[in-house]
Amino acid sequence: MAEVSIIVPVYQVEKYIRQCVDSILAQTFTDFELILVDDGSKDRSGEICDEYAGMDERVKVIHKENGGLSDARNRGMDQATGKYFMFVDSDDYIAPTMVESLYSRILCENADIAACNFLFAFDNAREKNFSTEIKAEVLTGPDIFYYRKNERNYGIWTVAWNKLYKRETFGNVRFRFGKFHEDEFWANDIYQMDIKVVTIPECLYCYRQRGDSIMGKKNIARDFDIVEALQERIYIYLQQQGYNDQAYKVMIFSLEYLEESKRLVSNEREKARFVRAEQITKDIIRQLEKRKLPIVQKLSLLFIEINPCLIFSVGIRFRKILERFL
Repeated sequence: MAEVSIIVPVYQVEKYIRQCVDSILAQTFTDFELILVDDGSKDRSGEICDEYAGMDERVKVIHKENGGLSDARNRGMDQATGKYFMFVDSDDYIAPTMVESLYSRILCENADIAACNFLFAFDNAREKNFSTEIKAEVLTGPDIFYYRKNERNYGIWTVAWNKLYKRETFGNVRFRFGKFHEDEFWANDIYQMDIKVVTIPECLYCYRQRGDSIMGKKNIARDFDIVEALQERIYIYLQQQGYNDQAYKVMIFSLEYLEESKRLVSNEREKARFVRAEQITKDIIRQLEKRKLPIVQKLSLLFIEINPCLIFSVGIRFRKILERFL
């Protein structure tokens, strides 16, 4: 049995999969199993996975019908045998010391999650690679979920793939099936738990930015899923005492995606989903109006309540003006 299970969902990435797998097999930490989940690829991705399985006994391949990223990750988790597990997207790649660094850190602190910084890498030479900034620290799940620790580095906590997880803690948690933005829901589920999280400031994961990827394309279903996940998070805040400010901030964040989805609506089904999301936002606003909030937030709610999407045309400008004087 391997100490670490590395799960890689694979779909239509024959151009990138070799760099991904090679970076994993080149790890300085060698006690791992690599689970490649071919999610019904129609290109040569599945064949390439089988090639690697024939070359290295640590590589296991699962071929399945296409079910989406959540389903592929869940299948990999079902087959994983390691005490710890991690995810790598098949068009990304990792530094040679990533597994060793995360493993050492999680053991040293007896933590449930070890997370590292990551690099945004562009195929387009005209755009420069960049990363966020984090420091080495020890946090709890509530530090991240309720108190929004390191709020500027929101993406560090939302994504699932820059982390090593203790299987004993998360072995029964699964990704929400059929969601385009499954990591947002995953974050809702895991950070409410009483867990210990440690961080590494080094960029050990390379997150490739592709224009033809799911994340690179405008997608109304994706925007709706993000809104749904964020609204779920807001209701969790509202159910607790003392998290009004967090609920307000996440609501403002969700309105960006709500506005984007409005622009993309093209049929009755999408229109119905937009209307429902807008109604939920109005319910959230009504609940927030009854809570204790700073005057700036109270006044901006008046504009947003008329039409949630007015946050972009009127509300956000009004809020910024007020913040200059209050």
